Amino acid sequence: MHKPLFRHGLSLLVILPLAGCLQDSASYVFPEKDHAITLVRNQAWPWQDTMSVEVVAIRLPECHEGMSVKDIALKADIGLFKAPDDHPEPVFILRMDQRHFAVSTQSCQVQEFKETPPDPGSKLGTFKEKDGKFSYVPEGA
Repeated sequence: MHKPLFRHGLSLLVILPLAGCLQDSASYVFPEKDHAITLVRNQAWPWQDTMSVEVVAIRLPECHEGMSVKDIALKADIGLFKAPDDHPEPVFILRMDQRHFAVSTQSCQVQEFKETPPDPGSKLGTFKEKDGKFSYVPEGA
């Protein structure tokens, strides 16, 4: 008679530690509509104060590639910039705290800068929690 209660209690003990885990995404969609930069946040354990972020460059139907960035603070400032035109191809710079990444939907690549770029360009917006949801928020919104 107590076995079903025990099983339900055990199930709760297994599920509760996972309740604080995080997995969500947000996208900057280009005006062309077939290009986007998407971030997918993943936190494996609720007690961690860091997350991994999948950065994906999308140009449909040709490309959908990216990289996983580990050990980003949960409260990281994540900004998106349009790099100056002196790059060989159109590049966007993603800043996550003190780390910077070049994102190209033309070559479908994401690469980390070894050094902080001297000029990240004009800020387009920020990836952040808004109204309890991870979102892309345009600059000035």
